[in-house]
Order: sequence, then C-alpha cells, then structure tokens
Amino acid sequence: SEVLILAILLASGFFRSLQFTSLNALAFADMKPEDLSQATSVSGTAQQVAQSLGVALGASALHLTLAARGTEQLSASDFWPAFLAVGAVTLVSGLMFLKLERNAAQQVSGHGG
Repeated sequence: SEVLILAILLASGFFRSLQFTSLNALAFADMKPEDLSQATSVSGTAQQVAQSLGVALGASALHLTLAARGTEQLSASDFWPAFLAVGAVTLVSGLMFLKLERNAAQQVSGHGG
C-alpha cells in the first residue's frame, strides 16, 4: 500500500540521516582543530567514492542476474541479488567499528572525558 511505502521511506530516511550525523560526529571527534579542514575534504571524498562503489556493485549484480537469466527485460525478482550484495557489503563494513579504541570519541558520547 502507498501508506506502507511512505512509512518505510520516512523511517529509512530518518535512520540514514541519523547514521550520517553519528558517523560524522565520530569521524571528527578526535581531530585537532588545525586538521579539520583536510579531514572534512577526505571524509566527503571517501563518502562519495563509497556511495559510487555501492551503486556500481548493485548495478553489476543486477546485470549479472539478467545475464544469468539470458534476458534484457527486468522483473521484480531480478533485484534481490543486488540488494543482497549491497546489504552484505554494508554488514561487513560494520566490522570496521570493532577496530575502534574503547575510548574513541569519548568527549562526544558523554561517557567520560
């Protein structure tokens, strides 16, 4: 239903915004003020490259699905491998947070400092 689609889009937009805000706060929390300018440029570039790679991965998975079926006509069932591939990369990227030191960004978390 349209109401369900709207609710899902609203929730996903909210949580995506919350994720980007949180990640940016963590990324810059321990930076020296004189390094913030360069860090902002590097972070923005890294985010754009990561998003581009995600789109390329999804498009490649979609293309491989079509090639495996031997057709050029898309159907709804062709999209699940692309979503699965992008979702798997996203889950694996979360493992990088395990490398953070226990006291990383303590001053923005409100726990210590």
